[in-house]
Amino acid sequence: MKPPSNGMAATALVLGIVAIVFGIWIPIPIFGLFMMFIAFLPAVLAIVFGHIGLTNSARSGVGRGGAITGLVLGYVVIALSVAVTALWFVGMAASSSSTTVVGA
Repeated sequence: MKPPSNGMAATALVLGIVAIVFGIWIPIPIFGLFMMFIAFLPAVLAIVFGHIGLTNSARSGVGRGGAITGLVLGYVVIALSVAVTALWFVGMAASSSSTTVVGA
């Protein structure tokens, strides 16, 4: 008899690690925009698979830690993306609202 496993939790963990590896580059100005698009899909998939893996772990008793870790990493990358995007918008608004007086 083979021991029980939780493939969804393992998938969430792997996708969460992939998302955070790409997500740590998000705060870098131009390169980070490219990395944000690359990190977004694995982060969302880590969240989805993490919730499914958490449900499966309640039934089988295996994989709870991997599912929670995948969820946390996915949510951290999404939060980082939202925060950096908000800071970009604030920075663009602040730079466009400054006026200069020419010839004063």
